[in-house]
Amino acid sequence: MEAKEIFDTLREKFGDRIGDADLEGREPSLKIETDAIADVCLFLKDEPALKFNILLCVSGVDYKTSLGVVYHMTSIEHKHLICLKVEIDREDPKVPTLTRVWPTADWHEREAFDLFGIKFLDHPNLTRILCAEDWVGHPLRKDYVFPTEYHGVPCEIEYLDFFGEQKRWQ
Repeated sequence: MEAKEIFDTLREKFGDRIGDADLEGREPSLKIETDAIADVCLFLKDEPALKFNILLCVSGVDYKTSLGVVYHMTSIEHKHLICLKVEIDREDPKVPTLTRVWPTADWHEREAFDLFGIKFLDHPNLTRILCAEDWVGHPLRKDYVFPTEYHGVPCEIEYLDFFGEQKRWQ
């Protein structure tokens, strides 16, 4: 099924809860209202003509004025793929969990929670997965300020950039 057909099917089923579409290129994407994402994904998985049986990735995104979550999924049987995007409030970032639709969402959502502070509502174990439990802040946010120390250990890193120049990250 082509991306336009998937978009039309979702628009027919969910109406205005399906937003803009970018159907050109290798990775067609659709914007979805935040509160509709779980229902839309359940439909994408269960509808025989769509059968999106694999959630490939869930990523957090910092757009500076808001945050977003991007979902990549595919159908092995039908050999089609789609990318869904939701935009959420930066100050209170919440989105429904997809762990009941695809259990693999568990670790992806925990990573987005840890690195961006996005809360996945009704997630069965929304805890940090990469940073220490007592780490302050969310390191992939654009406004994140890296600490100068952590439990008395300096947090400065020296490295070579792409051009071989010595840099210091603080």
